[in-house]
Amino acid sequence: MTRPLVIGANVYDYGTDAGAWRAPGEDPLRIFGADFWRDAARTAEDAGIHAIFLADTPGLASNPAIRPSRLLEPLAALATVAAETEHLGIISTVSSSTNDPVELARRLLTVSAFSGSRFGWNVVTGVTGPAVPDFGYDSDPGREERYARAEEFVEAYSGFVDAVRDDTDYVHEGEYFGDSIRRHDLGVDPAIRALLPDVAPLIVQAGGSPRGRQLAAASAEAVFAAETVKETAAENAADLRQRAAELGRPAPLVLPGIHLVVGSTEEEAERRFELVHERGPDGYVLKRFTAMFGIDGSRLDLDAPAEDEIRRLSGDPSAAPIGFRKAIAAYGAAGNLTVRELLRYFAGFGHQLFVGSPERLVDIMTDWVDAGAADGFNLLFDTNPWGLREFAEHVTPVLRKRGLLAAPGDQPFTRWMREARR
Repeated sequence: MTRPLVIGANVYDYGTDAGAWRAPGEDPLRIFGADFWRDAARTAEDAGIHAIFLADTPGLASNPAIRPSRLLEPLAALATVAAETEHLGIISTVSSSTNDPVELARRLLTVSAFSGSRFGWNVVTGVTGPAVPDFGYDSDPGREERYARAEEFVEAYSGFVDAVRDDTDYVHEGEYFGDSIRRHDLGVDPAIRALLPDVAPLIVQAGGSPRGRQLAAASAEAVFAAETVKETAAENAADLRQRAAELGRPAPLVLPGIHLVVGSTEEEAERRFELVHERGPDGYVLKRFTAMFGIDGSRLDLDAPAEDEIRRLSGDPSAAPIGFRKAIAAYGAAGNLTVRELLRYFAGFGHQLFVGSPERLVDIMTDWVDAGAADGFNLLFDTNPWGLREFAEHVTPVLRKRGLLAAPGDQPFTRWMREARR
């Protein structure tokens, strides 16, 4: 029997689909108000979702005149979510390239204490082009340097949390960070120290490259994975679990993303997908696709096999996530899709795209978990809060009927997640 799932929701502002901010009945300015986040928080908690996750980059992620997204600093929005809920976990993306490990540890311990030990942070390494000079860089530091910094960052951060827990001096000397702090100068209130270990924020990671998986195996407690093919996902999950075992750690929970368009029937879901997707900016999906693979769009044959075209034209854009590139290319190859067919799927931006009924969705979730490809899922809705409400109305009852939706009870979210690890 399939064990209960861990379910997260990535509330990606208006929604994952490029047309979400123009969806019928939606107010494109509502995300700037606290009522939007209160509504999302209550809906998610009532639906049995275990955590809300907010992705982020240090700067605007796209031209807001074309497709506004990631417009709010996530800790501010998640403070509203925490205040509105009792059990819902809150997870924010934080870049190791734009923060200091000691300052961040102090800040996140405070946030976690405020939330009732329900906080986690997703370690990313990126710093976007327009923001590069804001953080003292002359140019993009590049993937190798970013990961080297991230590995030391997590080590330094964790060392500080351990010093707070043990009430000892903190010392770290490395290539990127160095500090020596006496125990009485750690700057964390004893009331917060008394809440450890539960108040220690959950560490999440999302890198899909071999170096990203090694960082996850060494430090993460959950992984947001970009996977589209079950067999490949199972191989990657097994690799991650083996890496963790070799380091003597319990494996992180593996939570692949699903870009979700659900309806009460297959036909209803398909109509909704078309209704929202057709409102996206002209050429947006193609432009994003070619940028991810470093392809000159003018040379792309839309009716040729996607696998062949990606192999023929793909460059190596250093800023593009390796995990997403691999996931979308694998889906095109597995389905023998043309570029045009793959572009429809690419509405999911590298995650699985599901359009259909709640029963079929839960069947797929169960199949992936039984195959060892997942411990749960991180859901991305086509529109917010519409998609979140549809999940609560249609999918939650199916999950509960099949005994797949666990309730953490009264224990803190961080403890429940750690105990759920293999």
